[in-house]
Amino acid sequence: MLRERSILERLADPRPEAARTTRPSETRIISSILEHLGKMLNTRRGNAPVAPDYGIPDMADLVHSFPDAIRFMEQAIRATIEKYEPRLGNVRVRYSGSEDDVFSLHFDVTAVLSPSSSGKGVSFKTKIDSSGEALVSE
Repeated sequence: MLRERSILERLADPRPEAARTTRPSETRIISSILEHLGKMLNTRRGNAPVAPDYGIPDMADLVHSFPDAIRFMEQAIRATIEKYEPRLGNVRVRYSGSEDDVFSLHFDVTAVLSPSSSGKGVSFKTKIDSSGEALVSE
């Protein structure tokens, strides 16, 4: 069963009167996933002591290996999402580039809400700017 709020959201707001339903709201689930992906992709690997592989590599470490760094970043984003966002399955990450914004990396993330009987596909846009900040949106 999909949970509307992540474990971190439930710990941050443990009130018993916090919304509880028997039917999860897909909108709330997607919003929660977007928030978690934003936090996760703005964490650099090695900065979470309990999970050294949580997050993505620092862009400063990859700048000298372009264009190979793009494929490495695709793999890093996919692996991190697959491991640390259990509400998503069949994750695919594809570099999409942007001619209007050459100083940022743009990726399209597609996945399936899981374990969902409907198997609804979702997609997100991820932009990593020149400072390494990641912005995740629908």
